[in-house]
Amino acid sequence: MSRNIFLVEKIKKIITQWFYTEPLMFSVSETHAIIENKNLSVPFRSGKMCIEYSPDILKDFSDHKIEFLLKVEFTRILLGHPYKRLPQNVNYGILVLASDAVIWQFNLQKNKFKASGFNDADFLELAGVQYLRQQSGIYSTFPDMNFEQWYKYILDIVSKSKGGQNSGNADDDCLKLCGEACQLWQEDENALNDIKLKIRQAEIENGFGSAGSSLIRELKAESNFSFDYRRARSQFRQQIVSAGRRLTRMKPSRRYGFNAMGSRYERKANVLVAVDVSGSITDESFSNFVSAVKNFFFLGIIEKLELIFFDVNLKNTKPVPFSKNISLDKIKGRGGTDFQPAIDFFCTHQSCYSGMIIFTDGEGNIPNVCGKGKNILWILDSRLNYEKSRHWIEKDIFSKATYLPF
Repeated sequence: MSRNIFLVEKIKKIITQWFYTEPLMFSVSETHAIIENKNLSVPFRSGKMCIEYSPDILKDFSDHKIEFLLKVEFTRILLGHPYKRLPQNVNYGILVLASDAVIWQFNLQKNKFKASGFNDADFLELAGVQYLRQQSGIYSTFPDMNFEQWYKYILDIVSKSKGGQNSGNADDDCLKLCGEACQLWQEDENALNDIKLKIRQAEIENGFGSAGSSLIRELKAESNFSFDYRRARSQFRQQIVSAGRRLTRMKPSRRYGFNAMGSRYERKANVLVAVDVSGSITDESFSNFVSAVKNFFFLGIIEKLELIFFDVNLKNTKPVPFSKNISLDKIKGRGGTDFQPAIDFFCTHQSCYSGMIIFTDGEGNIPNVCGKGKNILWILDSRLNYEKSRHWIEKDIFSKATYLPF
């Protein structure tokens, strides 16, 4: 077996073991290809949904050191550093220095990788830690800063160094090498959202592995996003309600008084509700959905609220009136989910409805919606499923997504 093949097997073995010891990192490894790069001047670098490694550098490293550097790179990914928006006129070398500083801060100072057997000496080999120790004398106490703050902090150190006696080839070489380490970094919202979803899943399954409490809090904070479901439902309600002008003598004309008929605006909406009744929808989530629809929409503006049910096909081709006593018992399916029949039904009968609500868990074939139907609101049965589905749903400009509670 050649040395390079042996190295590939070693890396695969390390990551495979994470299935039991580091579930979150293992899940990220499933979406990031491990690629050999013989021209690389650094051990590892990440970005663009892959991790590259240098076989010439790693060939003499111990298993312990390779696993440590892999975990550093995956921690970098979990913190979103390779996929965040880059500063204007960015200094790429400083990006990696700032990322190393954050990882040092979260993993050594706050006991992050102690359970994995890593120690001070491991972290002191990180380029960012070495640079900070040399330039600013910081040894055991780092300021408590986030990635963006670290970038500005180190940028200031570099600027002062280049203008003073400490400037020299050593600094330039360090920044050049670190710059190579982040050449794959590129803003990628989809990658960030995928990472957030994996973190949310790890939170549910308690799958953070050896990460300590402070890093876990940081990852949870990174995975959270601001979403106001009340605003989403209010916007949908405004879109579906049409204002009809009706002449009436009960309201006099402003110009001619009671000698002429005035006008009054009447607001009304006809809504089609498509309910996913596939086997993955629970009775509890369906009951919560019925309550949400009942509480929100029966406010005097709904003239017609009708339901269709679907799994891989429509269960009823003639919509039925909404009822608070409706149950899944007689209509629940057992198979998968195909949204297209429900979408097509709405588009065919769009003249009859102001908008459409789709209740689902999001598990199904992605439908062709774009340009077909206006004012479609998708209500997912949980926040986790909302995070998983909202990106493909909202590619259609007329579709919005929210989740229970609605």
